[in-house]
Amino acid sequence: MNKLKKKVIFVFAVFLLSSFLWQAEVCLAETSAERLTSVLPDNVIGFVATSGADELKPAFEKTILGRIWYDASMQSFYKSIKTEIVNKLKQEIGDANEAKMPEKIVSFAQMVLKRPIIAGAAEDKTNSEFPFYGFVIVDTGTRKAEAAKALTELEGLVDEGEIVDVDIAGLKMRGLKDADDVRLYWGWAGSYLVFAVNDEKGLAVKYLSGPINRPVTDYLSKVEGNGDALAIYIDFQKMADVFKSIANREGGEKEVKQITAILNELGLSEVKAVKSRIGFSGADLVCDELVELEQQRKGMFGCIRPVSVGMLDMVDSRVVNVSALNINIGGIYDTIMNAIKTASPNDLYAEAQDAIREAETEAGFSIRKELLGSFAGPAVVYSMPAGIMTEAPSGGFIAIFRLRDAQVFEKVMKNLGDYAAANSEGAVQVSSQEQEGRTIHTFAIMPLAMMQIMPTWTVVDGYVVIGMNGPLCSVAVKQVTADNRRASSIRETANFKKATSGLARNAVYLSYTDSRAQFNKLMMSTQQFWPMVTMMAAQQGIKLPFMLPSLSHIVEEMGPSCGYCWFDSDGLRSRYKGVGVEQSFGMVAGASVGAGVMFPALVRTRQIAQRTVSATNLSGIGKALVVYANDYDGKYPPDLETLVKTADLSPKMLESKRKPKDFTGPSYIYITGQSALMDAGNIVVYENPKFCKDGVNVLHNDTHVEFMKREKFIEALKETYERLGREMPEIKFRK
Repeated sequence: MNKLKKKVIFVFAVFLLSSFLWQAEVCLAETSAERLTSVLPDNVIGFVATSGADELKPAFEKTILGRIWYDASMQSFYKSIKTEIVNKLKQEIGDANEAKMPEKIVSFAQMVLKRPIIAGAAEDKTNSEFPFYGFVIVDTGTRKAEAAKALTELEGLVDEGEIVDVDIAGLKMRGLKDADDVRLYWGWAGSYLVFAVNDEKGLAVKYLSGPINRPVTDYLSKVEGNGDALAIYIDFQKMADVFKSIANREGGEKEVKQITAILNELGLSEVKAVKSRIGFSGADLVCDELVELEQQRKGMFGCIRPVSVGMLDMVDSRVVNVSALNINIGGIYDTIMNAIKTASPNDLYAEAQDAIREAETEAGFSIRKELLGSFAGPAVVYSMPAGIMTEAPSGGFIAIFRLRDAQVFEKVMKNLGDYAAANSEGAVQVSSQEQEGRTIHTFAIMPLAMMQIMPTWTVVDGYVVIGMNGPLCSVAVKQVTADNRRASSIRETANFKKATSGLARNAVYLSYTDSRAQFNKLMMSTQQFWPMVTMMAAQQGIKLPFMLPSLSHIVEEMGPSCGYCWFDSDGLRSRYKGVGVEQSFGMVAGASVGAGVMFPALVRTRQIAQRTVSATNLSGIGKALVVYANDYDGKYPPDLETLVKTADLSPKMLESKRKPKDFTGPSYIYITGQSALMDAGNIVVYENPKFCKDGVNVLHNDTHVEFMKREKFIEALKETYERLGREMPEIKFRK
C-alpha cells in the first residue's frame, strides 16, 4: 500500500471515528439523526448517527456536562493541551505540507460534526468475496460551501494527480488513481457529503442520487429519543449472516456450526438488534437502550431476575454509588458449561470437567453444588467515600449477597481459605476472630494488605457481608443489623428518591450514583497524580497545564444519577438519567494522561510509518532492477536514475521519507557492479546511514527488503563487499 493510500485511509478513518463522538440537544418529535435514516442504503448491518452540534448545542449548554465543557477554565485547559500536541506533531512530522494534515483533519471533522452524520455498514449480497461495505453520510445543509472548501483543502495535501474523478451510480465522485486494493470514494450527492469503502456499485448513494422521498425508517423505533446526540443501531442477525458467508467461503463451515451452537445455548442467538439513543434533558444526560429479544428468554437472559429492592435497606445512606442485581449464578455456570458441551462434546468439555473435578478434590468442595449453589441471587454492591468515617477513613467497596444455605457457604469458604493459604507459599494468610457473637474472616494477600485491601467477610442473618477490609465490613454489618435499618439506608435519602422516581417495577438491575461525591473523588484522585503526568509529558517536550480546571462552582449543582434495566415484550431495556459527567471527565483526564504517557508511542508510530514507506520504496526499486536485468543479461544499471528512464520507476521512489529536509545527500546508496546472478544475500541498495540513527532499510539481491540494526547492517555490508572483492566504504550513522 503506497503513501497516498495510507494518507487517504487515515483521513477517512479519522473522519469515521470522529462521527462516533458525542455533541448535544432538545427532545424533538423527529430528530435530524432519525431523518438521516431515510437515505440509508438497503440491508444495513449497523450505524452510528448524531443530529449534529448545530441542532444539539442549545440543549447541551444547559446540561451540567455542557456547563463544564464551556467553562472558561476547562476551555483554557483543553486549548493548552491541544496546542501543545499539535505543535509537537508538526515538529515531529517535519515536512511543512504534511504537518498541516493533523490540524486540517481536526478542523474539518469539527466543522462537519456540526451537521447530522450517519456512519455504518451494510450488506452487499452480490459480493461473495467481501459481502459488506462501509459508508459515512453527512447532511451539510447550509454549510455545504464551508464543507466543500475544507474538503478541497484536505485533497490538496495529497500529491497532484493521485486523486481522480470516478463515476459512482451516475454521480461524479473522487477516488484514488491506483485503487486496486483500496476501494474508496468520496464526494457530493446534492448537499450530502458521502464517503464509502468497498462500494464499487454505488449502493451507499442509492437513495441520494434523486429526490429524497423515502419515509424515516424504524431503525430507532421503540426507543425514546432526546435529541439524538448519539444514536446506535446494530442488526445482530445481519451481522451473523455476513460472518457466516465469509467463514463458509473460507472453508470454516465447522467453525460456524460450533459458534452458532454456542450462541444458541447462551441465548445470544435470540438477540435481533440493539438500539441505543443518547441525548439531553434539562441538566441531565439521558440514555435509552433496547436489546430486542424473542419472547422466550433463554440462556444467560433466563438467569436474570427482578432485583430485591429490600436489599437496599442494608446500604448505608452515605454511599457514593450502589448497584443492585439478582442473578442465578448457578444457572449461568450451567449455561456456560452446556455451551462448551454443545460446541465440543468430546474434547474441550471433557477436559474442562476433569480440571474442575481435580480442583474440587484438592479444595474439598463442589463448585457448582456447594459454592455457587449457596447464593440465592439477590445482591448489592456499593462503595463508601473517603473522609467520612473515622473507622474506615479511606472508604472502599462492600458487597452483600443473600445466601440459600449459610452453613454450606461457610464450610466452602473455610476450605477455600485453607486451600489458598496452603498453595500460596505464604503469600496468602487466612485468619478468623469472634466479634460481637459472630465470626469475622480475613484473607490477607501481602502486597494488597499494604494498601489496606484485605477482603473480610462474615455471615449475618442469612447474608454474607464482604468488605474491602475489616473496618468496612464492620460498617456494613452495623447497617445490616440495625433495628430500623431502612431509616438509615440509602432508600430514605432525598437524592435517591428523586433519582429512582421513574424506576420500573420489574427492574432487573439498578445503579445509583451520588454524582457530586463521585466527581469530587475523581478530581481528588486526578490531582494526586497530575504532577507526575505533567513531568512525564515535559520529558517528551510537551508542556501540560500544571493545574487542573477549577469546577467547584458547577459541582455544587450536580444532582444524582440513576440507571436501571427491565424486561418487556420487546426485550431488555435500559435507561440512564443523570449528570453523565463522571465518565466524560474521566475521558478528558484520560486523554490528558495519554498525551503525556503515550506520546512516545505516537512519535514511535510516526517513525515506523516513515520507515515502512521507505521500505516500500526499496521494494519498488527491487522490482525495477529485475525488469532492467531481464533486458540486459541479468546485469544491473550503472545508477538508480537509469531505472526511472528505462524501467518506469517513479522518481519519488528514490526519496526516503526519513530523510530530513535540510539533508543534501542521496536517500539511498546503490552498490554498483552487481547482477541478478550474484549471491542472493548481497546488499544492493540501502538507506543513507548519515540521516539514520537506529538502523537502515536494506534491499537484498533476492529483492527482499529488511530493516537492519547498525551492527547487523555493517556486518552484512562487509560480507557483501568481501564477495565483490572490493573495499567497504566508511559508514557513518547520525548521532
